[in-house]
Amino acid sequence: MRKIRFAAPTFLFFALLASCGGSTSTGTSNPPPPPPTTGAQAVGVSGTHMTLDGQPWMSRGVVLQAYVRPLAALQASTQTQVLHARLNYGSAELTAIHSFHADTIRFQIGQPALDPASPLYDPDYFNDVVSAIKQARQAGFVVMIMMQDEKISGESVQYPLPIAETQRDWDLFTTAFGSDRGVVFELYNEPSLTPSTANWQLWLNGGMVSGQTQPSIGMQPLINHIRANGAQNVFVLDGLGRAATLEGVPAVSDPLNRLVYAVHPYQHGSADESQWDAEFGIPSATLPVWADEWSAPTQLQLGLGTLTNYQVAVDLVNYLRVHSIPLCTGAFDVPHFVVQDIPGWTLTNYNNYSNTSTIEGSGTLVYNDFSANYSRALTAADGL
Repeated sequence: MRKIRFAAPTFLFFALLASCGGSTSTGTSNPPPPPPTTGAQAVGVSGTHMTLDGQPWMSRGVVLQAYVRPLAALQASTQTQVLHARLNYGSAELTAIHSFHADTIRFQIGQPALDPASPLYDPDYFNDVVSAIKQARQAGFVVMIMMQDEKISGESVQYPLPIAETQRDWDLFTTAFGSDRGVVFELYNEPSLTPSTANWQLWLNGGMVSGQTQPSIGMQPLINHIRANGAQNVFVLDGLGRAATLEGVPAVSDPLNRLVYAVHPYQHGSADESQWDAEFGIPSATLPVWADEWSAPTQLQLGLGTLTNYQVAVDLVNYLRVHSIPLCTGAFDVPHFVVQDIPGWTLTNYNNYSNTSTIEGSGTLVYNDFSANYSRALTAADGL
């Protein structure tokens, strides 16, 4: 079992290899250089790739759930693992994330608690979130703010697309971080409509969705609104089917040309790889694509479930590398996905693989992918 060593915080920054098919003969890597100052970080988009400070960039990210709800709401809920994550966010965890060779943190942020019009509103929540993000930025990380309205946020009625509440929340974050190019805005996590021509148009332009009481705000009007407020950030747009696919995604315009498209390529207990080309491989040839949420734990429905081996997880990280699709894995602060314990942050692995295990996961596999700078094909041994 691999345990992260708490070295001095590091931030790995490199120019993307011209050919993503290159490999190295070893899984070890030299220590990454120290991070640039946060004020110098500027995430952008060039063609089908993201950039950092004007250079091609393949982000290596982790997801944190600690701030998905206000502290008071977590203390009053049954979400004990998320509460534990919140109580353990801080410098020790940021050091562990640096040692994981990650350079990006994706914060799950609960939409309803930010809005005074919501019964879940907490007046302290926004300032708490801002403080946590600033701490991550000061530690040298690029930060992604992900707007979350699913059950984990406390929401009882989830809308499948952004609504007016979403827009009001982004007004807050635009004021706080709209000029910080080291902060990325993921406009709405996992739109839940099934992919179809009609639903992609709703995703794009908005409108009434059957069974809902509020009209949705499409991605295009939401982008227009946030840009009009002065936001300079890269925007991340999730695909339909809870970010399962970008097949059929319509054209979106942005005056700054800073759009990235997100998929969450979970296995859902299946070893079927036949849809990867259509869902994100082919789109990545013409669009910048980010697999900004993925892990492969055993015995969880969204992960490997009861598969008899973990080869599909190895295949997935290799597929992403070949297609120049960066990865954000997690949750890093909830055991079973990436780590086994908090504090401690011992990585999960597939040692003595068993499809009945409730502790095995893809932490070590992703660690080896990140520490190799996406420069080589991984094998099953990298998951051990």
